[in-house]
Amino acid sequence: MNKIHNPTRLEHLIKNRIGQERWSELSGDIKGDACEGLLEKNAQDVKGGAGQFFTPRPLIDAIVDVIRPQPGESICDPACGTGGFLLGASTYVTGHNPYLDRDQKRQLKLDALRGVEIVDGVTRLCAMNMFLRGVGPTSVEEGHPPVRTDDSLRADPGERFDVVLTNPPFRKGVQHARGQ
Repeated sequence: MNKIHNPTRLEHLIKNRIGQERWSELSGDIKGDACEGLLEKNAQDVKGGAGQFFTPRPLIDAIVDVIRPQPGESICDPACGTGGFLLGASTYVTGHNPYLDRDQKRQLKLDALRGVEIVDGVTRLCAMNMFLRGVGPTSVEEGHPPVRTDDSLRADPGERFDVVLTNPPFRKGVQHARGQ
């Protein structure tokens, strides 16, 4: 909902404030934080839906701190939403291992993190959120985004991971799994 009702003020805000920012020069963390803030605000406005409950960042950080993901591990969030646990794991690994070699950095960026999200639009938001933070492929040659749309409770996907970080779905997926 647009809370600025005066078109002149809105135009001024967009052209003279937001439009003057050099977005391409900002770090991925700043763009990612802005994106995540908008996603969280949107989640507060439209809670529910397909059982989406966006886990607060402090809770994500606390859970990731307890689990302590390590370089080389494969990490999955089977109810990834906009990617908070995956990004938290990536941040933890790089923050606690400042001397990752080139292969470890590539593995973390392209292969270590996998997410499943039941809502297609949220899958796209997750992929964008991760891309803005430098996680996942930046070209077709590097592969597919680390998140896919599916119901992770539907069946065994066959994939196995070293670490699972998640705030599990509480509505649609659980009801689906019980045949309701």
